[in-house]
Amino acid sequence: TFTVTNEGNVTLSNVVVTDPLPGLSPITFVSGDTNNDGNLDIDEVWVYTATYAVTQADIDAGEVVNQATVVAQDTNGDSVSDLSGTTINNDDQTIVELCQDAQIAIVKEGDIDSGDCTAVGDVITYTFTVTNEGNVTLSNVVVTDPLPGLSTITFVSGDTNNDGNLDIDEVWVYTATYAVTQADIDAGEVVNQATVVAEDTNGDPVSDLSGTTINNDDPTIIELCQDAQIALVKTGVFLGEGDCAEVGDQINYTFTVTNQGNVPLSDVLVTDPMFEAPNPIVSIDFVGGDDNNNGLLDIDEVWVYTANYVIIQDDIDAGEVINQALVEALDVNGDLVSDLSGTAIDNDNPTIVDLCQQTGIALEKTGVFDDNNGDGSAQVGETITYSFTVTNTGSITLYNITIDDPLVPVQGGPIVSLAPGESDSTTFTAVYVITQQDLDAGEVYNEATVFGDDIFGNTIQADDDEVVVLPQVLPGVFEIFNGITPNNDGLNDYFRIDGIENYPNNNVQIFNRWGVLVFERDNYNNAENAFRGVSEGRVTVKKGDLLPTGTYYYIIRFFGDENPGQNNYSGYLYLNR
Repeated sequence: TFTVTNEGNVTLSNVVVTDPLPGLSPITFVSGDTNNDGNLDIDEVWVYTATYAVTQADIDAGEVVNQATVVAQDTNGDSVSDLSGTTINNDDQTIVELCQDAQIAIVKEGDIDSGDCTAVGDVITYTFTVTNEGNVTLSNVVVTDPLPGLSTITFVSGDTNNDGNLDIDEVWVYTATYAVTQADIDAGEVVNQATVVAEDTNGDPVSDLSGTTINNDDPTIIELCQDAQIALVKTGVFLGEGDCAEVGDQINYTFTVTNQGNVPLSDVLVTDPMFEAPNPIVSIDFVGGDDNNNGLLDIDEVWVYTANYVIIQDDIDAGEVINQALVEALDVNGDLVSDLSGTAIDNDNPTIVDLCQQTGIALEKTGVFDDNNGDGSAQVGETITYSFTVTNTGSITLYNITIDDPLVPVQGGPIVSLAPGESDSTTFTAVYVITQQDLDAGEVYNEATVFGDDIFGNTIQADDDEVVVLPQVLPGVFEIFNGITPNNDGLNDYFRIDGIENYPNNNVQIFNRWGVLVFERDNYNNAENAFRGVSEGRVTVKKGDLLPTGTYYYIIRFFGDENPGQNNYSGYLYLNR
């Protein structure tokens, strides 16, 4: 508003108000020429107005400063003028103060370039977006970030007029990169905050902590994938010195533990039921691998444990030792992670140590002549007692052991099981009755076979033969006595035929004087089969009756190839009571 007054004592004409302020609208007369004569009378107050749109430069300056000029002519045509003032009494410039609100904002965002899960060295790309949230231009913009390892923060774009100032309508973008560390993965995140600092038009600083949006100052959090994994590989080496495994030989086991995840693991524990009750308790010893001695299984470490196992018979019988260990640990969050041992990192196959197996069985057969009648010589009907000793000569247990002997049935058995190196001499026996053929041969020869089953159902066998020499007294002259006095006085009480025992394949018949058969025996001998004067006939003399004194007739026959000289003998026998 421009107020023009006539401060003199003469009328003024051709009044003109001017203002050099760029952008000012035309100065328009509003009122005051009360008599409408176009002259500024001494009692008139003329009012003019104009409008002005504030510019950014004005706001940056904090004020709009300007001064108008009024020019008129007095009655003599001379020019009269005045610079505008804030009152009639001064020529001070008109100053309109403008509110200045210097504000800046920074938003920090991050994007990680990783595979299925975060690994050390994966790159996070940070974008810093800076905006002028106030109404004044800002200069000397600087973005800083205290994150160790962050690359240089680089200006990318946004200074559209290239004046080096952050104007209120500009968005400046910066970027930086960061390589993820193991400590970051252990923490599960990267948390940080940037700061932007600038100067307003008065040289005063203005700043902001970065946020996730313009409206907050929350730290930027990049969550990192944590993948806790552990692997156990178990290998075994047979330490035996022989060709095949024996009870007491040892297997040396090596347990290799690796961290297959991306976070360190604590409280690592390797267990194996092979070394726990009811088996003998053996410690699994840590050998090495904790390179930094921090008690943590770091992702680049390999921990090694060892233990020795003593082989038992059951292992040899199985032909292998097969088992599996377990490793357990805690991740950085205290959660349990475990793995069953495998033959390689990428499997959980049980560890198998093959054991050499040998099968073998031996049979020892012995025979002893029993000399049942104690006369020192073998007789038909006397016996030989056989004993059989079975030995397991292999390395695995044998089962269902039996013996077959074609000469004689074997008593006893089967042996349910026989451990390697074990012998059994008591289970199997046999008794053989000597025959005339044996006596003629002077010995008894035969072969027995032992059979046994291994754990695979295969049958193995072994043979052994034995010759038992039969002690004999050479037979005397074959002689038939022709008298009998059966009165039990020990003399001539029976029909005596010396040497007939040497020819047991015989038949003896006795007839009375009427030709009636009163006695007949096969395999006649001078013991239990002898004729003692007792009838066995059924016609004239009842069986069991004593035969009367008289003359009788005998016939002796021999069968087969053996006889005392001829196949038949006959003659008279006198019985006297």
